[in-house]
Amino acid sequence: MKPGSFLLPINGSPESLFASEFVWSLASNSQSKVTAQHTIDIFGTLQFLGQEKAGLIGSGPYVAAYESICQSLRAIASKLEDSYSARASSHQVESTFICAEGDPVEEVCKLAPAHDLLVVGYRKRASVDYPACQGMKLSRAERLAHLSPIPVLFVQKPIQAVTEFAIFVSMEHVNVNWLKNCMHSALAIGAKYSVTILASGVHEEPAASFVRDLIAADDEIEEECIKIVSLNESGVLQNFGQLGSQSKDGVDHGRVIVLPTIDSGEHRITSTGECPTTLMRRVAFETILLWPEEFTRPLFKGETVLLKAGWYD
Repeated sequence: MKPGSFLLPINGSPESLFASEFVWSLASNSQSKVTAQHTIDIFGTLQFLGQEKAGLIGSGPYVAAYESICQSLRAIASKLEDSYSARASSHQVESTFICAEGDPVEEVCKLAPAHDLLVVGYRKRASVDYPACQGMKLSRAERLAHLSPIPVLFVQKPIQAVTEFAIFVSMEHVNVNWLKNCMHSALAIGAKYSVTILASGVHEEPAASFVRDLIAADDEIEEECIKIVSLNESGVLQNFGQLGSQSKDGVDHGRVIVLPTIDSGEHRITSTGECPTTLMRRVAFETILLWPEEFTRPLFKGETVLLKAGWYD
C-alpha cells in the first residue's frame, strides 16, 4: 500500500483512543502520515456562559469565568498532546498534533481536503424525540457525517485491522466508479470486500439481469461477491449484522460497513434512503465508513489486483 494521510480529531474519550490505535496500526503498515487535531471549543464556552452584557450584575464575573475555563481547556489540550505524541511515537508513526480554537467541526473540515481519510471516535447517543421546533441535536461526529468532504470512518470499539469492506449500495442508484474505488481500497490493505445491493421494489429490472448489467459495466466486479436483498416494510434495514459475512465463530472481526452518502440538494442521504445521523443511531455497528459519492479516488492505493474477493467461509 502506498503512503497516505489520515486526519484524526481527538479528545480524551475511550472512543478517541480506539480510533487512534486503529490509525496508528494502519499508518505504521503503510508508512502513512497522521494529523491529530484537537479543537478548544471557545464558541461553545461562550454559549455555555450565555452572558454578554451587564444586567443584574456586571459582566466582569462572566469574563473571568470564560478566561478561567479557556485556560483550563488549554491545559487539558497540552496534556492530551503529550499523551498522544508519546503513544504515537511508540508505534513508529509520523504524526503531527494540531491544536486549534474555534468550532470543532469547522476546524476539522478546513484540514480534511488535504487528507485521504477522516477517522473519528464515535459514542452513540440514545434515541431522543426532540420537539419538532427544536430539531435533532447532533454530536460533533454526527455533524461530520454531513459536512466532511472526505470519507469518514467512525470507530466505536477497538479494531486492529480491517479484514472486510461490507459495501451497501442502493439498486436505484449505483455509482460504478464509487464502487470500484471501494473495492480497490479494500484490497490495497489486504481486506476482502462484499457488495450488498439494497432493493426497495421500485426498480423494475429483475435481480439477475441487474447483476449482469453491473458486471458488464465493470468487469472487475465479481458476481460471487454480490448479493441483492430487499429492504423491510419500513424502508430501512434494522440490522446490518444480519447481512454480509461473518467468521465461523459468528463474531465480526475487522468488518467495516461501507455506505455512500449522496447530496440530495438539501441534506445528505445514505443508500438506505435516510440521513447519516438517523442510520448511525439506529443500527448496531462497531465501525462504519460513510463515503461521499463525489469523493472520486481510492482511500488506499496499492498494486493489488481484484482477485479472490467475496464472502467469508
